Amino acid sequence: MKTNKLIPLILTAALALSACASASDSATTAAPAETAAATPEPTAAPEPVGELHALAETGQNKFGNVICQTRPALDDEGNFTGTVIYKTDPDARQTTALYEYNDNTYSPLCQFLANNTLYVVMYRDDSDTKLLAVPLDGGEVWESPLGPNTWGAKLYDDRYVYCMSYSQAPTSPTCGMRLDLKTGASETWNIPIETYDVLGVADGGIVTSRIVSDYPIPLPSDSEMLSAIMQNSTYEFDLTDPATGRPIKKIFEYPCDGAPEGDGYITYTYAGKNGSDFYFIADHMTPSYWTGSSVLCIHSDGTQEDLGIMTAQKFIRPMRQNEALRWFMVPNDDTPRTYTFYDLQGNEIGHNAAPAGVDVALIMEYLLDDGRVVLTLGGDPAHNYAANYATIPADAFLNGSTEYTEMEFVG
Repeated sequence: MKTNKLIPLILTAALALSACASASDSATTAAPAETAAATPEPTAAPEPVGELHALAETGQNKFGNVICQTRPALDDEGNFTGTVIYKTDPDARQTTALYEYNDNTYSPLCQFLANNTLYVVMYRDDSDTKLLAVPLDGGEVWESPLGPNTWGAKLYDDRYVYCMSYSQAPTSPTCGMRLDLKTGASETWNIPIETYDVLGVADGGIVTSRIVSDYPIPLPSDSEMLSAIMQNSTYEFDLTDPATGRPIKKIFEYPCDGAPEGDGYITYTYAGKNGSDFYFIADHMTPSYWTGSSVLCIHSDGTQEDLGIMTAQKFIRPMRQNEALRWFMVPNDDTPRTYTFYDLQGNEIGHNAAPAGVDVALIMEYLLDDGRVVLTLGGDPAHNYAANYATIPADAFLNGSTEYTEMEFVG
């Protein structure tokens, strides 16, 4: 019997209230000077408030030209004492400690920025979560208790954070919920019960994946029955209406057991969108191991194009500028690590170089709005090993310049 080769879903751990059927029993702690009313029964969510954004799954994120990161706070003996949040302003060339959360029973999971406030989801032993709200201008910090860890945060706008249940397709119906950042009240967010993941935003909609099967969701949990059904099911990527949860357009699909390739198979991960084109990273597998990656482009008319970027046991990393995909980067075999870069047509466009004295992995993190590249040159031991960022113009970076401008830790 063939095994099910669905890509394991690595979710952000997240906002949690309760099981799907009781999403209305949410926290009601409000922001300062506000008192939340009694939580109403969940209702269908109306349109998003402001621009909708995908929520990244890391401890550091770029919001416009501001970078925020969370780091473990340590005492002189190296004991964990809480969490420090750092803010980096690349224009001022400064990194400052924005806030220190002195509770070592909670750890950060993910973060997002709305209305000049950084929201950090904090968890404790997978049994309890809370939402920590930290104004970037130094205003009063507040918390909202969120309850058991049963929801994964996926999207956010100026008013809400949108979540998908951890109990999901194919063996459970997938549910959606959105949380009001002002009042702590929850609403039903309509997404199809066969939804497998919420992946990004594009063209006023959201990019989702779902299980399409002749057998109704939820599929049987018995491993052999599940594997047999999945072999005849497909994994479909759609552009979906964020308000109604209805798919607007099918982007791409492939067999849940993987697209056949020789004696192996290929699985696909959504990489991003630029213009009218959607891009996917293809992972090439034999029956026993991963062999490498390539890039597939889906054009607006549905035609598929392999960009010709093929790696042998190296991961291809997509680089975005805000919501738009810009480059692909492939690691070179050197130390400190450098990269070769490709445009969205598959053309090699440059190589970076490592500055003298850098003895750790040189990591490209972000593209700023003005086109500068943000790099991590290691962690600063005097500041809880927070990322030591540097910037450089994109053209100079691709041409191998090492004229980096490093950020200074202040305070």
